[in-house]
Amino acid sequence: MKNMITGRCARYAVTTLSLALALPMAAQAAEQLTQADTNKDGKISRAEAKAAQSRSFERLDSNGNGQLDRQEFDKGQPGLPANADAQDKQRRQSIITGWFDNIDSNGDGKISESEYQQAVAPYFDRMDSNGDGSISSDELKKAFHNARPGSQQSGSN
Repeated sequence: MKNMITGRCARYAVTTLSLALALPMAAQAAEQLTQADTNKDGKISRAEAKAAQSRSFERLDSNGNGQLDRQEFDKGQPGLPANADAQDKQRRQSIITGWFDNIDSNGDGKISESEYQQAVAPYFDRMDSNGDGSISSDELKKAFHNARPGSQQSGSN
C-alpha cells in the first residue's frame, strides 16, 4: 500500500512539473505565433513563422555572436514556480539540456540560427494539418488542445 501511494505521489509530481513547464510554453508559443501574423490575415505563413523564429533567436542571442550557448538558451525557456524544490529544478535542467543537445545537431556546444530554424520546422508542419502552407487560428487551437503535458520537445522565447 505504501509503495502504491509513493508511486502515485511520484506520478503526480512528474505531472505537476510537466504542467508547470508545458503551460507557460504553450502560452509563449501562442503569443509568438499570433505576433508572427505580420500581415494580419489570420494565418501564419511559413515565411512569417521563419521570420518570427529569427526574431526569437536574436532575442535569445544576448551577446550577438550569432550562436546560442547553453546559458542563453536556458534563459529563454520557461521557469518553474517559486515553490519548486531541488528535484523540480534538476528535472527542468535535464529537460532543457536535452532540448539543447537535440537542437545542437553538429554537437559543437552552440546552437546556430540554422540549427534553431531546422529544429522548429517540424512543428510548423505538424500544426499545418491541412498542408496549405499556413497555420490558421483553428489549426493553432487544435495543436494546443491536442498537446499533452510534457510532450513539448523544445521551446523558445
